[in-house]
Amino acid sequence: MVNRNVITVGICALLLVACGGDEAVAKKSVLGSLKDPDSAKFGKFVLAGNESASGKQGACLEVNAKNAMGGYTGAQQAQLFRAKKGEEWQLFGIDAMDQAMCIELMTQKK
Repeated sequence: MVNRNVITVGICALLLVACGGDEAVAKKSVLGSLKDPDSAKFGKFVLAGNESASGKQGACLEVNAKNAMGGYTGAQQAQLFRAKKGEEWQLFGIDAMDQAMCIELMTQKK
């Protein structure tokens, strides 16, 4: 009986991870633009405000990855947006700024 419960919990955890969510889809979008996607280290993911009346929403994701020279860039903010909930995140840009500035920028883009 205990083994069955452990297996059930393991399957549920695997399904939750596989579903992903906003953060997983955002990471996928960012990885596609990096010179060395395998080197990516992600930090905090934050939705930038509420969805607008049209459904648009912005987000910020901290990323540190290797550049063309092979060195890490340092923590930068990936700015993402989507036209409506359920759509994939589109990368707007990756820049050296703090997360508060990124959130302010992405809130204004709506």
